Amino acid sequence: MEEVLINWFNNRQGQLYVDPAGLIEKTMKDLVIPFPELADQIFTHLEDGQCVSLTGLSNSGKSALMRSLASPIALERCQKARGSAGVMVYVDCNRAVAISAQAFYEVVIRSILERVGEELPESLANALRDYHQSITEAANAFSASLSFNLALTDLCEGFNQNICLLLDEFDEIYAALDDRALLNLRALCDCFSDRLVLVTATVRELKALRGREFADEFAELFIHSTYPLPALKDEEIDVLLAGLQLPFLDEERRKLCKEFGGGHQGLIYAAAQALGNASHNRQEDPFQLVVREPQPRAESLKIWNQLTDSEQQALTSLVLEQDAGLPKHQLSALERIGMIRNGQIFSPIFEDFVARRVRRPDIASEGVHLDSDSGDVWVDGIRIPVLTDLEFKLLNLLYERMDKVTDKYRIVTAVWGEAYLGDVDDARVEKLVSRLRSKIESDPSNPRYLVTLRGRGYKLLSHAVTV
Repeated sequence: MEEVLINWFNNRQGQLYVDPAGLIEKTMKDLVIPFPELADQIFTHLEDGQCVSLTGLSNSGKSALMRSLASPIALERCQKARGSAGVMVYVDCNRAVAISAQAFYEVVIRSILERVGEELPESLANALRDYHQSITEAANAFSASLSFNLALTDLCEGFNQNICLLLDEFDEIYAALDDRALLNLRALCDCFSDRLVLVTATVRELKALRGREFADEFAELFIHSTYPLPALKDEEIDVLLAGLQLPFLDEERRKLCKEFGGGHQGLIYAAAQALGNASHNRQEDPFQLVVREPQPRAESLKIWNQLTDSEQQALTSLVLEQDAGLPKHQLSALERIGMIRNGQIFSPIFEDFVARRVRRPDIASEGVHLDSDSGDVWVDGIRIPVLTDLEFKLLNLLYERMDKVTDKYRIVTAVWGEAYLGDVDDARVEKLVSRLRSKIESDPSNPRYLVTLRGRGYKLLSHAVTV
């Protein structure tokens, strides 16, 4: 997926650079920024020294936009807007070693050193390194907070450039920070309003992440500059699909990807993978081909799990009673997070996912149950995490042969295909079985449902064995 996102930073003639660590090479030509209209709004706020908050559900493109804001072309635009030199520091909060204030302080200072350490005066760079070490070794929250505040104060006073911190994947960290830590961060932004500015990227609006109906003093920084990520436009989707180089992704199937994905980056990518790898010889409805694949279901499940209970219920009601519609306030709430557009669910793929959940059979309190339509799997009445493509194919085979022995020849044929009979050895099959066990068994070392029959194969049991 990281390789696909890099295409946001290139036009079709630009040179494609793939960094295995997921970082963007900053010397590429002809860089472009995704969501250009939203980017213009961001630059307008940065020009005025205002902080900005971006919101959007899973795989909607937040990280692609945030990374692009750290690119040379974005920096050039920001410098022109503000009329002074500056740096954009991308901070991936997922790199924090824990969900705590101390871990947040550490990853921010580390990211600053990685980005501008060589540009700083030697004395300032050494001071920041000392502060970073103090944060890492701090015995209490007070010491870590003090070192962080001093580090940013010294940076703003000693580095003759504007600093923009791009706080990506900020959700968990922000929800976990105590009020005093956020108040101190707000105070730094106020004190150095001409020098320090923040851009945050979260799933929900900041005030919602802390379970409040009102904005705290930190969230007030963004009260007039919070923007939901819009749907991708056709020309942006063209750039995304052009970089995939899938064998069967012709113009007609690209149009279908746009239609099925509803402007959502993750669903467009999943649809492209399904259609672009399927031979034209397959006589199958394209939409059914897509929705039966594990990846579109997995993407839909990620989105579903980020919705509140009331949002899930509203979408379910919309599927069950399309003619009845929803109350205006519910529609407005779903529109704000991109689930509804023009009164309808934003993506046919996601709508199909919701419909299949509505139609799912009653789940028994004991045993393994697989819903081949939705791709959901329950064990003893509890839904398990999403399976990978190979894990799902293996479970589907064993589920169809419930209580029957399935040998390795049949597994390789069904999971990998006949062409791999000579390439997939016993150890590879055993590893796949082990990975599946780790997800469906409470104690994989003592399996109750997926058992091994030495020398014969594997069996999925309808009733648990006594262990």
